[in-house]
Amino acid sequence: MKIPGNIACQPRYRAGRLVLSLTLAGLALAAGPARAAKNDPAAESTPDAGRTAGSKSSPAPSGAGNESVEQQMAPPAPPPAVDLAKLRSEYDRLRDELFRSRARAELVEEGIYESKLAATLRWKGAPDFILRRAEIRLDGNSIWDSGEKPLVDELIKVSERPAKPGPHTLTVRIEVRPGKKSEKEHADLGYESEQTFVIDVPDGQRTNVVITGDDDGDLPGYEPEVEIEVRSEK
Repeated sequence: MKIPGNIACQPRYRAGRLVLSLTLAGLALAAGPARAAKNDPAAESTPDAGRTAGSKSSPAPSGAGNESVEQQMAPPAPPPAVDLAKLRSEYDRLRDELFRSRARAELVEEGIYESKLAATLRWKGAPDFILRRAEIRLDGNSIWDSGEKPLVDELIKVSERPAKPGPHTLTVRIEVRPGKKSEKEHADLGYESEQTFVIDVPDGQRTNVVITGDDDGDLPGYEPEVEIEVRSEK
């Protein structure tokens, strides 16, 4: 028995429409979760997205910045106190050692050098000017110092000592102040003067250096003058 053509084609058309419907339905179901994830606020990216729980940074303590500022603003610690008594004792010890070393050097020189050196000092500026302090140095080493005692016009003698033959430097340092008869407005005036001379000490002779200081100035002006005379004899 033959089946009419319209009857035979009807099932095929329905089957194709059914397959198409199923295909569209599958696509709709697949797109549904994607749209849901897109519209979900919880799925949006955050600053800590991608970090593990252990790698999350914790906020800095609130007091850290204030502590640093307080440390910077804090006053510096006071320096340790100076022990003046200890410093004075150390100074005295070093001075004594220096004097002893000079004494030993002089004893050695006495046995080595036959040449001798002596000096005298006289200040002629009194009474208008007084010599507040004076010092004589030989080759940079002090051989006489008046200390704090003012000098008027007395003759000062520096003891004789052995000296190596040849040239030496003799330095004279003086501190001058106005005399007692000066006016009160000039009481704080004065000056310090230091002059160095080169002298020659002959071999096997005694050399005496005569030092004379004077000032003929009229305050508040000064006219300092220091002269030396070298005398050598056997």
